[in-house]
Amino acid sequence: MKKDLIRVAAMEKGEQYYIPEKPCAKGHYLRATSSGGCIECRKAAEKRRYYADPEKTKNKIKCKYHKNAEKLRAKRRLSHEKSKDDPIVKAKACERAKRWRDLNPNSETLKIARKKWKLSNPHKVQADRVKRRVSEMQRTPKWLSKDELWLIEEVYDLAILRTKMHGFSWHVDHIIPLQGALVSGLHVPENLQVIPWLDNIKKANRYVV
Repeated sequence: MKKDLIRVAAMEKGEQYYIPEKPCAKGHYLRATSSGGCIECRKAAEKRRYYADPEKTKNKIKCKYHKNAEKLRAKRRLSHEKSKDDPIVKAKACERAKRWRDLNPNSETLKIARKKWKLSNPHKVQADRVKRRVSEMQRTPKWLSKDELWLIEEVYDLAILRTKMHGFSWHVDHIIPLQGALVSGLHVPENLQVIPWLDNIKKANRYVV
């Protein structure tokens, strides 16, 4: 009777699973709230049915999906609407997206998405440019000589030259970033390097030793 009360309590809370006081005959604890059946035993039974006749199982799953396709889509949409404001779900989605971008840096989809974002957010692009320019001005020391200022111009000229020679973009990177979280560098020749655009994007505002 106590086991049923635990299941009823789980149903009232809207939980999908519950753990009874005693295990099933095979020693498993986790149960489905809707049916009261053992999760591990059900998985084992489904596996046995699948290996007995894989084609039949696949066709059965396909038929079930096509029969309830609209309901499943509606259920997924509802689940998405409920979870899209959840900070944990957002963090996981951001982590997945970042991992995908790192694995597919030259993806055409990524390039198109970046172009669309820039076209849709011109104010943010302009704000970033201004912020960058102001940061460079603030981090450029007044004691730099004319020769050192000329060297800075030459570094940018070198980036343009390498871009033309290699057929892909090269960026001028600050070895110690101007806007680093822990340490910030200066806009001086000794702190500049010319690297491929992909390496620069991966590095971001980090100081890589």
